[in-house]
Amino acid sequence: MKKSQIFILIILLIVLVFVSGQQGCFQQSATEGRTGIDYSIETGIDYLSMGKVLQQGDTFYVGVKIENYDEEPKSGQICIRDNIADGFGGISSDGFGECAFFNIKSADVIEKEVSGFGGSKIEKQITPGKTEVYFPTSDQYSYYGLPEMIKPYSGKLFVSLKYRETTQATATITVPGTEQPILSQDPAPITMSLQKTVRKKQDAYEVSLNIILRKQQQAKIFSSSFDQENVTYFMIEMIPQTMLCTVSGQPITGLIEFENERLIKCSSLIYNMGGQQSYPLVMTLDYGVALEKSYPFFIDTEVE
Repeated sequence: MKKSQIFILIILLIVLVFVSGQQGCFQQSATEGRTGIDYSIETGIDYLSMGKVLQQGDTFYVGVKIENYDEEPKSGQICIRDNIADGFGGISSDGFGECAFFNIKSADVIEKEVSGFGGSKIEKQITPGKTEVYFPTSDQYSYYGLPEMIKPYSGKLFVSLKYRETTQATATITVPGTEQPILSQDPAPITMSLQKTVRKKQDAYEVSLNIILRKQQQAKIFSSSFDQENVTYFMIEMIPQTMLCTVSGQPITGLIEFENERLIKCSSLIYNMGGQQSYPLVMTLDYGVALEKSYPFFIDTEVE
């Protein structure tokens, strides 16, 4: 074998080892990064699921499997309905349809150090809390009385889930100092990021904080009582200082409008400092989360 060929072979081996090491080092678990509550519907012979073809008169059930990726237990409401007139049976389409309350335990989170080529990292393994809800609570569903049609009748199953979420993020603010605070927060449908600026103002320091809220989940956000859409309660504390906060130049009175992303500006004046001081920062969001998914299905109305 020529020297040039040996050299190329060595290079290829080095690249292969490097790529394998990087994959081992940065591989994430399937659940890492997931937040809030998610759900799916049960599949099986007796369950209504996506794409299922029912014969008119068939009996069926609906099962909803709920998973909680937060590190706090949750409770909420799950509702189902269809888009077929109630006179033909099936699931009630009136209002929110048929609803049930649920309770679900917190996710189990295990942190472990994963070593690989080029270093190591802390990997979180999340095992979500799980529960199941079944409809109807008694009896069973079926469709009847639909006219005979050449093609199966198209229907949709709607599943909606609502729950209340309280999210906290904490950091330490040092004054004076240019170092940026490290923000700690649990996974949640809305995350917060933070940037600090400190300016000298005569015998005081002005601390300015830019806080960005971002929605991480395809969900609708409501007030915690679910009577207003696209709002969240926001509170910030930097004890013992007083923080003044605005959104789009308007003072915050508790609730702020929020859809996908929002910038909040907060500031505080700190007097009579004898050297660098540190202050605990706590930010709290309180809001309702609503998820809705739809599942198409079909009803065969032909008479054999």
